[in-house]
Amino acid sequence: MKLQHLSYAAALFLMSLTSSCNKYLDIVPEGKPTVQDIYKTQVQTQNYVYTLYGSIPDRVHLQAFPDLAAGGDFISGYYGAPRYFTYKSLLYGLESSSSTYYGFWSTVSAAPEGVWRYNAFKAIRNCYNLLKNIESVPDITEENKRYWSGEAYFLIAYYHQLLLEYYGPIVLIKDEISQNAEGEEIYLKRRPYDECVDFIVEKYNTAAGLLPARWGNDDIGRATAATALGQKARLLLYAASPLVNGNAEFYANFKNKDGEQLIPIQEDRNKWQKAMVSAKEAIDYCESNGYKLYTSSTVAGSTDMERGTQNYYATFVGEGTGTFLNTDEILFGSGNQSSLSYTLKNIAPRVGLKSYSNDGFRGYLIPTWDCIEMYYSKNGLPMNVDPLTKDLDLYSVAPGDNTALLNRNREPRFYASIGFDRGSYKVNGGVITLMCRRGEPQQNDGNPNNPYQSDNGYYAQKWISKLDTYNTTSKAITASKYIFPYLRLAELYLSYAEADFEFNGSLSQQSLTYLNKVRNRAGLPNFEASWSLVGGIPTGQTLRNVIRQERSIEFLMEGRRFHDIRRWKIAHIEMMRTWKSWNLAGKTQEEFYSITNMQEGDVRVFESPKSYWLAIPIDQLNTNHNLVQNPGY
Repeated sequence: MKLQHLSYAAALFLMSLTSSCNKYLDIVPEGKPTVQDIYKTQVQTQNYVYTLYGSIPDRVHLQAFPDLAAGGDFISGYYGAPRYFTYKSLLYGLESSSSTYYGFWSTVSAAPEGVWRYNAFKAIRNCYNLLKNIESVPDITEENKRYWSGEAYFLIAYYHQLLLEYYGPIVLIKDEISQNAEGEEIYLKRRPYDECVDFIVEKYNTAAGLLPARWGNDDIGRATAATALGQKARLLLYAASPLVNGNAEFYANFKNKDGEQLIPIQEDRNKWQKAMVSAKEAIDYCESNGYKLYTSSTVAGSTDMERGTQNYYATFVGEGTGTFLNTDEILFGSGNQSSLSYTLKNIAPRVGLKSYSNDGFRGYLIPTWDCIEMYYSKNGLPMNVDPLTKDLDLYSVAPGDNTALLNRNREPRFYASIGFDRGSYKVNGGVITLMCRRGEPQQNDGNPNNPYQSDNGYYAQKWISKLDTYNTTSKAITASKYIFPYLRLAELYLSYAEADFEFNGSLSQQSLTYLNKVRNRAGLPNFEASWSLVGGIPTGQTLRNVIRQERSIEFLMEGRRFHDIRRWKIAHIEMMRTWKSWNLAGKTQEEFYSITNMQEGDVRVFESPKSYWLAIPIDQLNTNHNLVQNPGY
């Protein structure tokens, strides 16, 4: 079996499935290797291609990058310093140019202990080196020359796009910079945002023309033409969004030292049309090459609620085999089982233990209150809109019931994703009933010396399989193996609908078709049918908010909301709300179902425009006199 990459992490994933191919990083012979050694044989070059993925940030690991827990949908317990949980640097306003918790623009900047480092610019340089030397490989086939060049172009675009998402306008690396380069060849200026977008689009287009639509399972994880087109669609949607399209409020004075404007301060609505066209291009390509929304094969004939719950649940953890590669829907992602198993350990609630322990599942990476309330009713409407639920006290318990109305009459994705007090939960080889009140198995015991506990009384079911188990005798956790999606087909459908609305002011039939694909997979009625219950599809800002809610729900606890609330220019609102909790000290039903504020480890700080992007590290500013810092730092 050949060992390939779904980012560098996927090599680890595939290694967990086979004992062969354990020398995938042996890119040069022993002795005194040179760059030329990489290109002596096709095998050496192939191994080098794999390493080009190695600087993609680990966005699965709770402690590595901010996406999972700094977007308002997932949060860890309040214990733990930012040196261990780097997202807290953004949550509590600790990020600065001299003390950045993210080693992505620079890996040598003075930084707090525990920073995870990914050398994006070195990776880009290595991609260009491959393109420069690939013709010299004596035994290379035309097919491999084409595919490996395509991967290099894809990764050049992808690394630039990631830098653009986290830092705003960036320097563009257009070729391999010589080791002997000096002066302005080295001291590059940040380029205007739109120029960055055009450059990345060009690279994605080139990559899409060289790469295959799919790889076989032996090659799973390598970039494809579908990946390139999907990433391009994401890029253009971001470029059309309020943060970077006519944002004079934040960026009127954001300029290079020569006065060059870095963010356009006049809105260009045609960018939404470009985003719509790009999404359609990617959708058509994916659908014509067999990509589709994953649906479960085990729920034929069941109710819409059962079918939708199982479809959505199985999209992420599969059908109970212990290993799941969702090649139907996932276009790019991470298979780093080390990171995944660590994150799963901190998601699943404590089981098999009568009292607190650091062993086993910890259950302290939890959905926020905003996340809980965001899911729709079972009729596919916001809870404050649906006649079934809008007038209810959702924080109360109905007579004869044992859990809050907030947990009843919800859509299938809620039950596939959320674990709540007195609700069923798949874990440890079966289905348990969560008991979350003080003195019960899944409680927060209130002891400040016991950090690994839920801080609001909820748990995430999403990502946890029934086959994820903890053995109390051996103290061993067995975690399922699967892909964590960085990009999946559902995003393209929802991106098209958003861009269509923003450009045309309403939803076309094509947008409704795409919205309904996502909704129907999740067991919900068509968009039109749901809104007919309350007088029809809304318009204007209300419809904009609904379209954003549709997208947010589909991708809750996947790390996408971190980027969406930024590009929508609402992060300063979303991240400064006080998150709620049930009364974790409550022993009785009446005591537990009382609303309080969730405990946090520090005071929330989100400053506009500062907190929208990371700081350019001080060592880079000191080295390159042409660089300017992001606003607010």
